[in-house]
Amino acid sequence: MRVWFLRAQHLAWWVLGCLTLGIYLGTGGLWAVPAATGAGGGISGRTIVLDAGHGGIDPGAVGPGGVLEKDITLAIARELERLLSRAAVFVIMVRHGDYDLADSSEMQLLNRKRQDLERRVRIAEEAQADLYLSIHANYFPSPVWSGAQTFYYENQEASAALARAIQGELVRRLGPNTRTAKAGNYRVLRDTSMPAALVEVGFLSNPREAELLADPVYQKKVAEAIFAGLYRYFQEQP
Repeated sequence: MRVWFLRAQHLAWWVLGCLTLGIYLGTGGLWAVPAATGAGGGISGRTIVLDAGHGGIDPGAVGPGGVLEKDITLAIARELERLLSRAAVFVIMVRHGDYDLADSSEMQLLNRKRQDLERRVRIAEEAQADLYLSIHANYFPSPVWSGAQTFYYENQEASAALARAIQGELVRRLGPNTRTAKAGNYRVLRDTSMPAALVEVGFLSNPREAELLADPVYQKKVAEAIFAGLYRYFQEQP
């Protein structure tokens, strides 16, 4: 019921976006031009679920100085929500704060994590979303690795196209990075029925990248790159 109420509430914004200005993406920034409607293959009017990874008692990866993955992912998701809303996209945030989706009474960590992931997927399925996007930060024992990377579930061509579009913009807008979109066996990708991608926005194990990811200015750049990829994906779909 809540989802359908929000859809109705968002309809006014969608109409306004289609009649006025949307977002055009070009090298170096965002420019305002007439919005592309969902019916025409554009991004406006679409329903996108944004999943900021981890939360609550699950901090995710921990970088130098105590930088937490759960805080990075939420900050980027919020910025991306703002950009998408300006483009008349109906955005459903899996979480708006520092919490997970498991029952508060569940104390067994593995059960709690399984329940949390199941409910993230359920939100997208119940909303009949056009797209599901999960945001994470990477970690590796060696500090030398760096670079954002986007994943999709194997043999799902729409998801692969989505991941390639996002990865292309991450590379183009964030600087030197030879990584490409890659298949990954993540539950949130495997269990969703709509095109889905998981973005690892960088390595918290790399001191320089961890410092960048903690910077609100860089977080905005990451969100803009992901937005550009989403825009490109919908423009290229038949």
